Amino acid sequence: MKSLLSYKNYVISSEKPWVVFIHGIGGDIRTFSLQIKAFKPFFNLLLPNLRGHGASTNMVKPESGKYSFRLIAEDVFALMESLNIERAHFIGCSFGATLIREMQDMYPAKFISVVVSGCVLRLNGFFFSALKLAKFLGPYVNNYFLFKIMAYIIMPKKNHAKSRELFLKISRNIPPCEFISWIVLIDEIKYKLDELFNKPFTSPVLLINGSEDYTFIQDCILFCKINPTTQMDIIPNCGHLTNIDRYCEFNEKALNFLIDNS
Repeated sequence: MKSLLSYKNYVISSEKPWVVFIHGIGGDIRTFSLQIKAFKPFFNLLLPNLRGHGASTNMVKPESGKYSFRLIAEDVFALMESLNIERAHFIGCSFGATLIREMQDMYPAKFISVVVSGCVLRLNGFFFSALKLAKFLGPYVNNYFLFKIMAYIIMPKKNHAKSRELFLKISRNIPPCEFISWIVLIDEIKYKLDELFNKPFTSPVLLINGSEDYTFIQDCILFCKINPTTQMDIIPNCGHLTNIDRYCEFNEKALNFLIDNS
């Protein structure tokens, strides 16, 4: 059994700040493959595979036998501690942003700033119902089939094909038991997001959304109205994963933000 997440890191100098990349459910570090070349001249990079994803299978199980949102957050902090990373910038995508909200609520001092692609700040009624159905069907239906439905709900258009295909390629390798362990968290995640929705991030934050991220963009716009210190940039004709669909623009916007806040 493994006690630490699998990861890749790129270190250029002990004097440089770190950027920690947090992928979403069904992803792994390949989600950020289009960011590495652009970011590593400026920052030290850490890309963990979250519990049950990529090479982070066979992790030590909690005593309860069940995952929790806090446990998944603590996995990342434990990895950072093992690498002597006290503070970092964080970049998340999709449910990676959701995890960042939990992590920042736990240890705000570890965050320099946050950039998010396809931010999931709340689960609306339609998407929450879809996830509840996936939770019910999980023990009986092939999880790749459920990931495929999710992919077409979130990334439905032809110009979303690159991010959709990468998501499906990665999610094919998620073990069924890990899919179930994550999907049963959906009620806990919804409760936590509802609790945090009216609270700002505790560090500078930039949301980089696609104009065609139909499932989540309206909640991001509302969040910015409620929490006006949040910066938001909308990329036109772009879907959920801006860091893939329009990676050049994402990289430029994110790098400028991180450098300005370093």
